[in-house]
Amino acid sequence: MTKRTASSLRFRQSSDPVIRLALRYACCGLRRHAVRFFFPVSLATGLIFGSLPTPVMAQQTGSAVSQIVTIDRQSLFSDTQYGRRVVETVESERVRLASETRKVEEALVKEERELTDKRDGMSPDDFRKLAKAFDEKVQALRTEGTEREQEFVRTLEREQAAFFERIGPILGKLVRELGAVVILDRRAILLTTQNIDITKLAVERIDQVLGDGSDLQDSAPSSPAGEVVPPEQPAPEMPVFPLGDAAPDGTSPDN
Repeated sequence: MTKRTASSLRFRQSSDPVIRLALRYACCGLRRHAVRFFFPVSLATGLIFGSLPTPVMAQQTGSAVSQIVTIDRQSLFSDTQYGRRVVETVESERVRLASETRKVEEALVKEERELTDKRDGMSPDDFRKLAKAFDEKVQALRTEGTEREQEFVRTLEREQAAFFERIGPILGKLVRELGAVVILDRRAILLTTQNIDITKLAVERIDQVLGDGSDLQDSAPSSPAGEVVPPEQPAPEMPVFPLGDAAPDGTSPDN
């Protein structure tokens, strides 16, 4: 029988890549896969409003405002105080999990080495029993690690979903103040003759209203069963929802 060596330990495939992937969803921009889960509840490629009140901000500035404005959806999360707080929390958790993974890995390597050293003084049957028990232990720890990774990603998804849920009314009010009627994802614009991007203004307004979000009591909205929509049943990527005080028929209560 070939001796088991440290290199044969399958548990060594660290959970770090999955964690780093989840972190990139939050920190480097919610890519297409992430947006499917986090964005559709309150925002979409187009946010269309009905009859709108007088454009107060446009009147105050005296400048012409386009009825179509754009937003960088990625920056809405990564540039706000709320998003930065979540990212810092995620990074702290990632470091903690990576440290625990290394400790478990070192302990398993040591145990495997001790088991290998005992082999010469044991009968094949006795060694086989110990080896089987060790393999079962490794598999159990791997399963536990996978479950922790999944819970970690679900937590991140809930935080981002809560953020986009909360900024819907804020953006709705901002757009009405600007006198615009549609918000588009900036990536959907091929060419424009003027600066219609309001991302910076939106980030400032979100920071004013939500701060870093640490004092908000409610977590992200969940399904009736208390679970986030699973990946195999993602929400549509580009639904259209009215924001703010718009009525279900698309008209404004201000009329």
